[in-house]
Amino acid sequence: MTNSPENDADEDIFNLFLSAEEINNKRTAVRYIRSDITASFRFIGFFSSAKFHPIELLNISSKGAAFKSNKPISLSNTIVLKLLSDKKPVFELNAKIIYRKKQLYGIKFERINNKLGDFLISSDHEIRFY
Repeated sequence: MTNSPENDADEDIFNLFLSAEEINNKRTAVRYIRSDITASFRFIGFFSSAKFHPIELLNISSKGAAFKSNKPISLSNTIVLKLLSDKKPVFELNAKIIYRKKQLYGIKFERINNKLGDFLISSDHEIRFY
């Protein structure tokens, strides 16, 4: 078998080198970037207000989401994430803040939400995978 550019390209497919970060990626759910969903949150707690604060949803999956907020939130706080599509409430999900860097936050839902996953896949809006 001769070494042709086509053969080299085929062999390169199997020579996959991953960075340490890629190897340690623990995400098991597809994250979606959805510009058609608006989001807000409120704190959960005895002395917390029922007021929802607007956020910029960066990406979302059936297990969690990433967002940007001007309202400071401490790590480990529990919140309710409210999602609206076509200005109608679609989901209200309890979640815990697991990542914070300046105004960027990562949350993990209390439980996997398959209905949310189905909604993200089946709705008629533009979907971009992350």
